[in-house]
Amino acid sequence: MKRVILVRHGESEINAVWKEKAIFCGQIDTPLTEKGRRQALDVGRLLADTSQFRISHAVSSMLVRAVDTLQLIRQQLTTAPELLPAMPEFNERSLGLFEGRAKEDVYREFPEYESDPDYCSFRDHYQQKAPGGENLSEVTSRAWPALESMLELAEPDVLIVAHCQVIRCLIARAISLDANGTSSLKIPHAVPIVLTQTGTHGFSLARNFESDARG
Repeated sequence: MKRVILVRHGESEINAVWKEKAIFCGQIDTPLTEKGRRQALDVGRLLADTSQFRISHAVSSMLVRAVDTLQLIRQQLTTAPELLPAMPEFNERSLGLFEGRAKEDVYREFPEYESDPDYCSFRDHYQQKAPGGENLSEVTSRAWPALESMLELAEPDVLIVAHCQVIRCLIARAISLDANGTSSLKIPHAVPIVLTQTGTHGFSLARNFESDARG
């Protein structure tokens, strides 16, 4: 039985300011806050204290908030798993021209992305996307083969530290969720979500989804 432990990075600086000043993040680098670092250490201790897991390999996206989260997690594990090179396939969904820009500025320049139903779901849609960005179909197409390559290494468990939309896409592909089910998944910061391989192509999911945030 092989398992994939998916962990969203700890809180980043852009996550922390979202309520006061909404900035589209996507693939730009934003470091962890002190809270995010504590979250990463906490999830590392949780994984270390859970005897059911035997993590042989670990990998993150190439974005600093995921790289640093994984580093902090590994520091807490009794036996540190083999660290694989960071993989761009696990990077967050690209928001193209909108990355790093305030939401109000984007909507002023591109009003259709705020209110037009053919555009306004670009952050978590399987067809819609920001100019120069990705939709969830494209994210799934790049991330799923990378997860399968990790399963080949699993002895029996692997740890992937990634991002909200990437984790949503991987879960949806694993348990065959439709688009509505995918967009409703709550992916909290630094909480283990476990996919267990139940057959050649089957998976089960273990996690009660909680509060949502973006990026």
